[in-house]
Amino acid sequence: MKNFLAPLIFLILLPVSVFSTDISIPSLELITRLYPDDGVFTLQTMGSFEMEVEGGYKFGGKLKLGVDDAAVDDIFGTGLPALKFKAAEVTINELFGIPLSVSYFTGVIEDFCTGGIFHTYFGTSIIEPKLSGFLYFGDGINYDGLHSVAGTGFSVSSTFGTDWNYTEAYIYQDAYIGSGFFSADLRSAFNIGDLKLEAFAGASFPISTMGIYRGGLLLYYKASETGSFFAQVGIPRYDPGVDSFGINLFYFLFEPRLSFGVFGINLSFFWHPSYYHNAATVEDGSIDLLVEFAFGDLETFPITGGIAPQLTYDANSTTQQFLVKASPFMTVATSGVLWDFKLDVNVLPFDLSTMFEGYVGVRAEF
Repeated sequence: MKNFLAPLIFLILLPVSVFSTDISIPSLELITRLYPDDGVFTLQTMGSFEMEVEGGYKFGGKLKLGVDDAAVDDIFGTGLPALKFKAAEVTINELFGIPLSVSYFTGVIEDFCTGGIFHTYFGTSIIEPKLSGFLYFGDGINYDGLHSVAGTGFSVSSTFGTDWNYTEAYIYQDAYIGSGFFSADLRSAFNIGDLKLEAFAGASFPISTMGIYRGGLLLYYKASETGSFFAQVGIPRYDPGVDSFGINLFYFLFEPRLSFGVFGINLSFFWHPSYYHNAATVEDGSIDLLVEFAFGDLETFPITGGIAPQLTYDANSTTQQFLVKASPFMTVATSGVLWDFKLDVNVLPFDLSTMFEGYVGVRAEF
């Protein structure tokens, strides 16, 4: 039903939106994987796409349609993915003439601690982690932030009259848990010069014997023109009636970044959590370690590249716990589009038949 409803809503709104609202595409990404499969060279294309229709200020409205991490080249198999309803939101801004907004929403409305709020809301440069997306996580869980607000409910937000803070509180029926279960979250972001900080805490109820809880922190600090670091740390889900509190509950990503003119070195360390989006990951205790040696700066030159060795420790595997690969990469910037090229050389386990995998990706916004 949702597959049918979303295009219908879009068609109804389109004539109106041309004159009274804005249509934007915040993200469009296509990634083609080139890999050997039983001796046959195979292409697989994954895509994600998001479109927003929004308008008005005092009584603002927003509709999101899109496709998330779906195969987009299986034309004669299961068919192309349909454009789906993702979220709708109606907002009353500056309620009672003060810097306070109230929104009613439904759908997947917000992701916490991705880093995206700083360039979309505060207009800063992109600070998101290097280790992210299909290019690095492949067919596994594509981690993107610590928590997502998904469901139907209300939010209240304010800047408290500042240009460096944005705080929002949510209460909603949680779609990840199911009907009859509710969640409340509080998130605040601070953009203070070279320091960027985002923190959240939340709880869900009535569920389990004592409820379930979550919290997390994103920290980015540019210490100098040479060095900066980025960190995400938190617990996506903790059920004190079931879970023993320990390190396996934690989501932890740490990235020190060094820049020496056109040369850069980025280190990514990621500890996989037991739960993500309120579901067991079966990846708890696993570790990714990525070292990226890069050349070039897309802000000053349209081409950057380098090599990124990656070590993965799969704590839950009974056959092959360590995976090692080295990946030459290149990114080319054209008008409004970033082209990503990457070659994975699988060193461990060593198998000539599956040693090489290639990726070609495009990222764009309109």
